[in-house]
Amino acid sequence: MIDAPRPRAVQRYFWLPVADESGDDYALRRHAFPGSRLDTATSATAYCGETFALAQPSEMDWIRARTCQPCNSALKRMKGWPQ
Repeated sequence: MIDAPRPRAVQRYFWLPVADESGDDYALRRHAFPGSRLDTATSATAYCGETFALAQPSEMDWIRARTCQPCNSALKRMKGWPQ
């Protein structure tokens, strides 16, 4: 008899470009937030541990914003991926 694969737990998160003052310059960065974008309030804590005000980004915000590497690394650890 063959064992059926176990279903993986689904971790819901979303990426969003937000104003981020943590770098050398005031810029937009894409941060990952737990849950669903539809379920969030006006601010949320990202996987990097910082809290940000959430607003509706423009298409250019998505294009120009760099990815937050600490958020990216945290999600990789949660999924068991190598750094």
